[in-house]
Amino acid sequence: MNSERIFATYLIETPQPLERAIVTIAGEQSSGTFVAVPGETPELQRRHRAQIEHIEPLDTVAEPSLRGARMPSDQSTLGRCQRAKFTLSFPFENVGANFILLLG
Repeated sequence: MNSERIFATYLIETPQPLERAIVTIAGEQSSGTFVAVPGETPELQRRHRAQIEHIEPLDTVAEPSLRGARMPSDQSTLGRCQRAKFTLSFPFENVGANFILLLG
């Protein structure tokens, strides 16, 4: 197995708990789906999922930057959005020489 990884840095603004939001993004950007996929084993998910390399919490804001963004109805965040910069890494074998996959 190729041990090389591709690193990507993101900015996030979320009313959700920061780490939970980043774990969700890591899964969706690599091996996670909302439904079970035939043949997708826990080993396959471990081999291809993104890893969270770094989380740098930034500021907290009272209103989302995107107009029309909805806050959770449970009010658990007290109307605040946490901003952060984070880095994920992905196995190079997920994309190989097809770098257009990185844009998806």
